[in-house]
Amino acid sequence: MSIVKKMKTAKLITMGCKANQYDTQSLRETLQRNGYRLVDAEMSEQQTDLYLINTCTVTNVADQKARQAIRRAIRQHPSAKVLVTGCYAESDREAIEEIPGVTFVFGNREKADFQDYLDILHAETSASSEEVPHTPNPLLSIAPVQHDAIREHARFSKGVSDAGKRTRALIKVQDGCSAFCTYCIIPYVRGRMTSRPLDDIADEAHRIADSGIKEVVITGVHLGAYGQDTGRDKDIADILEHIHDVEGIERIRFSSIEPMYFPDTLGERMAALPKCMPHFHLPLQAGSDAVLRRMRRRYTTAAFAHLVENLRRVFGDDVGITTDIMVGFPGETDAHFEESCQFVEDIGFSQLHVFRYSPRKGTPAATYPDQVSPHISAARSQAMIALGERLSTAFRQRMLGKQKEVLIEASREGENNHLAGFTDNYLRVLVDAPESAINQIQRVTLGALAGDCIAAA
Repeated sequence: MSIVKKMKTAKLITMGCKANQYDTQSLRETLQRNGYRLVDAEMSEQQTDLYLINTCTVTNVADQKARQAIRRAIRQHPSAKVLVTGCYAESDREAIEEIPGVTFVFGNREKADFQDYLDILHAETSASSEEVPHTPNPLLSIAPVQHDAIREHARFSKGVSDAGKRTRALIKVQDGCSAFCTYCIIPYVRGRMTSRPLDDIADEAHRIADSGIKEVVITGVHLGAYGQDTGRDKDIADILEHIHDVEGIERIRFSSIEPMYFPDTLGERMAALPKCMPHFHLPLQAGSDAVLRRMRRRYTTAAFAHLVENLRRVFGDDVGITTDIMVGFPGETDAHFEESCQFVEDIGFSQLHVFRYSPRKGTPAATYPDQVSPHISAARSQAMIALGERLSTAFRQRMLGKQKEVLIEASREGENNHLAGFTDNYLRVLVDAPESAINQIQRVTLGALAGDCIAAA
């Protein structure tokens, strides 16, 4: 009589930015190499052996959501090993370890050592099962890694091989931040700006192409700063040129690129590469020079406007320009806010991501005087969101009647349940197409607005 060994299962949840999403993909592949079967984290009724939560700490709300996710995992999966990593694990490890039921916590740099932690976990579990009855979620005796979070470089995992059942994949090429904007905790939890070796990036692009992925999204914390830590012999445009030569990759786009690190020749070099998509997410944060100075953003509104003007000159008026806007920063007056609104309108962004300032303990802005009251911040947020929706609608209306190529995804949306995908300039389009069109690029005519999307004619 043969005994069939039950396959171990794992659930993963990711919070925060695309850099974190990429890290989770790498952690997922490590789990799969260790014999774990990944199950849907949203299916709370399905018990699992291991639950991994990759946290964010960009705001106080992010911390709160991380704690809620941890406690929910412990409550719904009482016999699971609960592992916590990410930026919140870096910023407040002790608070997480105090939550009853957490197995162990490891920071961003230790993600590269995940296999070692799994080995310790498996050894501890085997010893426990042989000697004493199982105790749910014991806190393993893994000593915290001591490091200087500000001065040390970030570390990279071995990368990923495919993106699962997706049409596009993330490639993280840079990590860490040395900018120290006055409101931001990221330099304290991600380490110094660190560039990934170009050969590693190219190898990963080839593996992703071999898995059938057609679009890659280049991600990092400060993409434009790529190469600053290695003598500037290579920059972000060199990465694009290397990936552009990879057979099978048909689209390349950035996740987000900070305006103060945008290389002078990047636009022209991208325009010479047909696979590079004409869409740029440029975090503005504020459209008032006085507020930008208090934020320590290291650019002016005039410099930002010049960058956008140059991109439109190179790529044409169809180029998608999206941004992040913060409202309610300490010291932001009504006049400053009106300046921001006017500047956002003048630029004519294709989409805004609006968020309210949240004090982060340990950052200079948390101690600034003239903190903006929550009700004023909320009102400004609603006004900026409304402005963003109007600009987005106007941009999409300008695109109607034009022909655009759309990479069809395995997602059905809208009242007609059509397949969805993105144009080159990052507009969501609904296409009446069969399942065989998934992961194919189709040329369609943009017919009519459909909520936040555009329906193909």
